[in-house]
Amino acid sequence: MKNKLIKLLVVFFLITIFSYVLAIETIPDNLVVFEGENISLKTLLGITIKDISNTLEASSNYGESITDEAGQKTLEISLFDSIMLKSVNVDVLEKVTVIPVGSMAGVKLYTTGVLVVGMSEIQGIDNKKHKPYENTGIEEGDTITEINDKPVFSTKELIQTVNQSNGEMINIKYVSKDEVKECSIEPIKTSDNEYKLGLWVRDSAAGVGTVTFYEPETKTFGALRTWNY
Repeated sequence: MKNKLIKLLVVFFLITIFSYVLAIETIPDNLVVFEGENISLKTLLGITIKDISNTLEASSNYGESITDEAGQKTLEISLFDSIMLKSVNVDVLEKVTVIPVGSMAGVKLYTTGVLVVGMSEIQGIDNKKHKPYENTGIEEGDTITEINDKPVFSTKELIQTVNQSNGEMINIKYVSKDEVKECSIEPIKTSDNEYKLGLWVRDSAAGVGTVTFYEPETKTFGALRTWNY
């Protein structure tokens, strides 16, 4: 009888621990809400929610709180208000009023420089495969702004400059993740007597889509679109 009681207590203890672990894991690390929106975090007995930024009204157990102003807030989740379990970062966004639209629109975007949208091997005049861009640091999504200290505004200018190099090393300035970088690339001559870098680039993108909403205060809008590069 005693052994059965001990086993039941052990099982109860394990189930309790599992329930608390599960409850803690289901609480997200980050939350995004709007001003005045309720935050509901389900907890168990003994788990408390404390606003350490002193800008939210938080309570224990079901942790209902009101977000009064925009900004970043931090909630601290603890056990019996003494053992720190985790923190929750809360981003409170300002409420905005938008106007539904639903109208078709055409959009054309231009880049400052030329955008690298792909890379490929180049078959040189020697019938070998080359990757001139390899180990230069240039990646898809980067923007080439200058070649040999001269600004580049279009793919046409880039092609002309590369062909005029006659295969000599060219210096490239490009922007990668908001950081300006430089590298050198030796163009490869092809069987068509052209020089190439192995980079696919674009200087603009156009498309049509549906404008879903318009925000009068900032004059911004959102749209679902299909691009034709």
